[in-house]
Amino acid sequence: MACFAWAVIVPISLTAPPSAVLGAVFLIEMAGFGAALVLVLWTAVNPRPSPATTWGTTALLLAVSLVLWAPAHLWAERGEQPWAWLAGFAIAACALVSWQSGVVMALVLAAAAWIGGIVFDGEIVAGVLTLLGCGVVVWAMCQALVWLLRLLWTAQDVREAQTALAIAEERLRAGRELHDVLGHRLGIIALKAELAAGLTARDPGRATTECEAICGLASETLIDVRRAVHGQTVADLGAQLQAADLVLRSAGIEASVEADPDLLPRLSRELSHLLATVIREAVTNLLRHSRARQVSITVAATGRAPTLVIVNDGVREPERNEIFGGTGLAALSDRCAAVGAYLSVDRSTEDRFELRVECPHDAGRS
Repeated sequence: MACFAWAVIVPISLTAPPSAVLGAVFLIEMAGFGAALVLVLWTAVNPRPSPATTWGTTALLLAVSLVLWAPAHLWAERGEQPWAWLAGFAIAACALVSWQSGVVMALVLAAAAWIGGIVFDGEIVAGVLTLLGCGVVVWAMCQALVWLLRLLWTAQDVREAQTALAIAEERLRAGRELHDVLGHRLGIIALKAELAAGLTARDPGRATTECEAICGLASETLIDVRRAVHGQTVADLGAQLQAADLVLRSAGIEASVEADPDLLPRLSRELSHLLATVIREAVTNLLRHSRARQVSITVAATGRAPTLVIVNDGVREPERNEIFGGTGLAALSDRCAAVGAYLSVDRSTEDRFELRVECPHDAGRS
């Protein structure tokens, strides 16, 4: 802006209007020229100006410049070229926006300077050279500044995009954690509530015990939800295996849980968390979407690769968007892939469902 302030100062200093009124009119016209110039420069520093904005501001500056064509020639001081200086700054500003608009402005205003030299008996070559020289020099001086401004604005856009991406990732994490925690715990609570309702008439004492257990589970669920929101949930594989066994037996399902005691301590925290999450999600799914009577959960080392296998009977046809929608097995598969593990599902027989997670070969090393 400091460089282009001379676009207004130089033409005013090189003209001498014949009266104060005409001088005031010329100053108003120059103020309009300055405003149009500011619009063009604002477009120049915009990282992604639209074509309509580019050509709209160029056309406005061209129109205002042509309005000043006659006064700048008529009232020019002897031997001076105010029109050439004015047009040179206009060409430089448009060239900063795009080379196409700069070329158009240069051709039109150079032709105007040529015609002005003929009409007003001025120095044609000197006027055109002054115009083009001013445009090239000012454009070269400001090109680096405009480039730096565009770079700054682009960097700001990148920071905003990174912030939005971080927010989206945090929302996905919170949603996934809440799904894991609430889906599992609420399934247990529902089963225990159903059991307590059935025991109310037959065994009031045991029904009371089950109700107390429901209250405890609800309190633990609230704590886990708060931890999930703050990103503090850490699933322990051993504890999750015990919880799965308890939940399945509480639901009247014959459960078989086997885990290599030497393997669990050697698993990394990330892999232990992953396998615990898979077990929790699988148990929640089979309670919701199967009529299982027998379930086996096995964690063992196949060669050097830890493997988790969950098998259940009582398979029924999934309803639309029941299993593979939302954050179910598809999300678990993505989470496994993120650490190099592979999740597969086998429904080769009519009444058998197998979920298998094969971990990386070096995951079981101590």
